[in-house]
Amino acid sequence: MKKPPKSEGVHSWHLNYDIKMKLSLLFFLIVSFLMQANSSYAQKTKISIDRENSTVREVLDDIEATTEFKFLFNTKAVDQDRRVSIKVKKATIDKVLELLFNDVDTSYEVDDRKILLKKGIRQHGNKDGLNASDIGSYQQIIVGTVTETGGMPLPGANIIEKGTLNGVTADFDGNFSIQVANENAILQISYLGFETQEIKVKGKTTINVVLQESASALEEVVVVGYGTQKRSKLVSAVDQVGDDAFEGRASVNTTQALQGRSPSLTIQQTNSEPGAGLNINIRGISTLGNNSPLIVIDGIVGGDINALNPTDIESVSVLKDAGSAAIYGSRASNGVVLITTKKGSKSSPMKVQYSGLVGYNLPHYFTKPVHGYENAMLKNEAAYNSNESSAVYTSDEIAAFIENGDEEWFADEIVRDALQQSHNLSVSGGGENNTYLVSLGYLNQGSNFVGPSKGMERYNYRINLTNDYGRFKLSSNLAYAKQKIVDHAGNTSTLMVDAFRVPLIYRQKDEDGNYLTNDVLNEFNSLGILEQGGFRRYDNDDLFGSLSAELKLTDNLKLRGVFGGRLWSNDLFSRTKRVDFFPKGVSGADRNTNDEHRKSLDLNLQLMMEYDKTFNDVHDLNVLVGASNENHSDRGFALYKKYTDPDLGTPITDTEISDDSYNSNQSSSKNSLNSIFGRGSYSYADKYFLEASFRYDGSSKFREEKRWGFFPSLSVGYNVTGEDFMENYKDKFGNIKVRASYGVLGNQNVGNYQYQTTYFTFQNAYGYNNQGVSGTGYNFANPDIQWERAATFNIGADLDFFKGALTMSFDYFDKVTSDILVPPAVPGVYGTSLPDYNAGEVGNKGWELSATYRHQGELFNHRLSVNVGDSKNEVLDFQGNERLTGVEELQVLLREGQPFNSYVGLKRDGIFQSVEEIENAAIPEGLMVVPGDNRYVDANNDGVINDEDKFIFGNPFPRYTFGLTYNVEYKGIDLSLFVQGVGKRTMMVRGELVEPFHYNYGATMYTHQLDYWTPQNTDAYYPRLANAGSQSITNNYRRGSDMYLYDGAYVRLKNVQVGYTLPKVVSEKIGMKSYRVYLSGQNLLTFSKIDFVDPELSEFNGNLSSSGGNSGRAYPTLIYYGLGLDITF
Repeated sequence: MKKPPKSEGVHSWHLNYDIKMKLSLLFFLIVSFLMQANSSYAQKTKISIDRENSTVREVLDDIEATTEFKFLFNTKAVDQDRRVSIKVKKATIDKVLELLFNDVDTSYEVDDRKILLKKGIRQHGNKDGLNASDIGSYQQIIVGTVTETGGMPLPGANIIEKGTLNGVTADFDGNFSIQVANENAILQISYLGFETQEIKVKGKTTINVVLQESASALEEVVVVGYGTQKRSKLVSAVDQVGDDAFEGRASVNTTQALQGRSPSLTIQQTNSEPGAGLNINIRGISTLGNNSPLIVIDGIVGGDINALNPTDIESVSVLKDAGSAAIYGSRASNGVVLITTKKGSKSSPMKVQYSGLVGYNLPHYFTKPVHGYENAMLKNEAAYNSNESSAVYTSDEIAAFIENGDEEWFADEIVRDALQQSHNLSVSGGGENNTYLVSLGYLNQGSNFVGPSKGMERYNYRINLTNDYGRFKLSSNLAYAKQKIVDHAGNTSTLMVDAFRVPLIYRQKDEDGNYLTNDVLNEFNSLGILEQGGFRRYDNDDLFGSLSAELKLTDNLKLRGVFGGRLWSNDLFSRTKRVDFFPKGVSGADRNTNDEHRKSLDLNLQLMMEYDKTFNDVHDLNVLVGASNENHSDRGFALYKKYTDPDLGTPITDTEISDDSYNSNQSSSKNSLNSIFGRGSYSYADKYFLEASFRYDGSSKFREEKRWGFFPSLSVGYNVTGEDFMENYKDKFGNIKVRASYGVLGNQNVGNYQYQTTYFTFQNAYGYNNQGVSGTGYNFANPDIQWERAATFNIGADLDFFKGALTMSFDYFDKVTSDILVPPAVPGVYGTSLPDYNAGEVGNKGWELSATYRHQGELFNHRLSVNVGDSKNEVLDFQGNERLTGVEELQVLLREGQPFNSYVGLKRDGIFQSVEEIENAAIPEGLMVVPGDNRYVDANNDGVINDEDKFIFGNPFPRYTFGLTYNVEYKGIDLSLFVQGVGKRTMMVRGELVEPFHYNYGATMYTHQLDYWTPQNTDAYYPRLANAGSQSITNNYRRGSDMYLYDGAYVRLKNVQVGYTLPKVVSEKIGMKSYRVYLSGQNLLTFSKIDFVDPELSEFNGNLSSSGGNSGRAYPTLIYYGLGLDITF
């Protein structure tokens, strides 16, 4: 029997009283309606059955199909394949069950519509499960409750006196009572899917048992495309992340919480600012364009993964290979993320859960500037090395800097600690034929920037319902999320670098409140912009839901229809306010007031039929076929005004409307996708497995002749230990299953109208009669544009050892993506570009390993999970061309035979130590170098250093990504450690963090730059100091070398939790089922070879498109400390 799901929810400190009352009234009306039941149903219902030589399973199915009765039992407790003959007319359920189980050791208990079947000696009037003849002189009645770790009862759990036939079964509330005949008796408590426990009686009269989830993963149910499968029957590469990944963590969104939880699921948090996005990739880079995975939420394609309340999530399945993803066809080439939200449980009492986590984010910089006086001396040294006639700072000025001490670093002055809190409240449960879950959530992540209150708030509301009406089942999910972000009006990177690059001899603000400029910042400073420079206010509404109807046509055939979609609305209102600086400089002189709005609608309609049947107990067949339609439309408009009222932002006489403003008819799009899909699965004796799936997609993004694409896959599996000759190995060691899959997936991430010539208008094309005249432009079309296709091979193995205590999975994959869209090469004199066409090809190979070990001891319970994955791509076909793209001082290369966007530059060969060494070495053309300057490798041995000597270096995409989770419990105390990291990454850092006094833009040096060459420090990493524009600086920093490349590998202690759960007897006395309090910390420790910048920062997004050189100009890394509380009523 499946473990009752846990539910989490939300409570907001900021809801006003009126809203609280309305929501509470609505909430309890819904719950009261769902909890109605007819207590006399069992007495009134009459049953007629006429069965000859049928199985018990078939009889039970008949009863459930013709009545509202539902059977609850452990599958090991009832022989469902036993043949019986039964004929009754208008009989009560008691009479039917009496006849059905008259001659076997199965008893039953009827509670209205619920029927609990039990295994053991039948209780002929003796509720304690003993016949009088079994009881000796010692008679002791033991009572207790069987629950799971979350406090939910386990009805039907078996309690047996070891070594005897004496046994009972727990009732619907998990309660039991058993009479034992021996004071040394040992009770065995078991439940399907949980570890069996043995407890010595030793005179106890009350024994409450908490069963731990079984270590074996074979019975785990995994969510796959349009359905579920048992882990034991799964023959494709699917990872499932449970709800424990989201519990007790300070993650503000789902993507952040998934980092490090699945091998080859690569997530990079390149910016910690509230509301910032993250890079997400599955199995690396496999195309030159869009590498984003497909997101599916509760069976509906689309939706914002980061708009979800993480505590509402039951599981996340990551579909990695063609075998699992082909059923999603044209959008599955980059993998699929399936998210399933929580639901209530049938025949379960109402459960109210609260979880809250409140703490502070502390901003942390890896970089530190040198002292003010020290920086002045270094500046003088650079001038001296550049043969300047005078020092930049006099000795008196330096002495004054020493005497006065350092001013506060601007970067420290613009940030502060910020509160982050989340509150969740949920109510869940179910009756005989229905389940319900209602949840509320509130998240508030304050910004660490100073000034008026900024940050992100998110409100979540969800209601998930299911109702059974005989053979008909109706399910509905409805979720609403409101996200509000208040930001400053500037650019975060600019604010950060302007605060970073000022030496500690200046102040940002004087005693009179003036914002100061200086020799370094002569226009504005960051503090003034943050405190008075305006704001951006985002207001996003996200409504997501689905309605599903399922009709069971026969015992083996069902029809299901789903309608769902998403309505998303985004509003942005921003104002840039004027800030005057002293003695000069102004920011926001245009006094912009902007309004932007965009709304999108996604609709999804699905119709499916599924056949599932077992033949002769060994042939399992499942066939699914379906059709779907998906429609997307969006519209937006924007109004940009400048010179608005300085106080109100409203129009005045001087107000102008910018030419960049647009109406919704200038910014709208539509697309549609029709699909037919299917999957067939067959297994023989749970040993041999075969599965095929397909999808046939027709997209409006292509012309009619190219519109449809077929994407098939085939998977096979072999349970080696299912063979008789492997039984000895299985008993000693465990299970072995091998599997393989091959298929073709698609990628339709192209523009809506690229196959058509599109036209546009623009203003001021040219001037005539002293006036601007508008013009018309057009984009070339490629009518033959079509799908990208990814052929993927995957082979893997699933193993377990020590009776399932240790489980392992290994996968190897080889993927080739062809027909990738690339721009054609045209001569520079052509004057324009041509449309993309399908010509590129990229290969991507890799492997992944995951392992979990569980150990339950007498005092300690341990769980250790480790995962690691790697992938490496290679450009296979670029039509014989190559492309070099500048990324600040370096370049990235697109060339056949190399990983996509590999770094290119000169290779350092140490530092020149003497004039003699220079005279005998190759030097850059046109430059004079001196001792202390960089020396480069002469790759072609022609005696000069130029572009012909460039090397191809590493790749910016993370490799050997890994995660480690360790949990230990001891008598209510729990400890959880989560470590995440990257084993290999070539990381580019540029600008002032590498080059001292960068272009005179950076005016301070940092502590990590002090290892520079001098005659006394010849083994330095950095070359000698010099002034900007000197030949030394040109040689050392303008040539683009591997000096800008660093080892970005790191290990990070991502999360630590220490908690305490009250004993059950204590929590029940204060009216609670469970009560846990815990401390949580995030990003507490980071180990990396690069210690002056966060190693997780990236200069590229998830598509390896450059977002500018990484100079560490990012929002500070956040270290979190918080206190959490979990309560269940």
